[in-house]
Amino acid sequence: MDSIFERMLLAGLGLLDLTKEKAEEIVEELVKKGEIAKEKQPESIKRLLEKTQKGRLEIEKIVENATTKVIKKLDILTKSDIERLIKKIEELEKRLKK
Repeated sequence: MDSIFERMLLAGLGLLDLTKEKAEEIVEELVKKGEIAKEKQPESIKRLLEKTQKGRLEIEKIVENATTKVIKKLDILTKSDIERLIKKIEELEKRLKK
């Protein structure tokens, strides 16, 4: 799950590279605006990072499922399909050599 398309999707949603530092900046800005109490800052940072991780995992799952459906609809061979065919060819070659 690391294609350019997937990375662009996650980046566009702001879920790819939210670092602790960026989360701290976001929460600090909310503290300055009075939307979060200063004493709630560490908890808010932790919750923001947890929600971001959860969202990232959900989106990755959605993208993975969608990608799998597209591959099946387009009838494209997957890596495991190719590996299975290679193994079958090798088995047939061994039989021919006997």
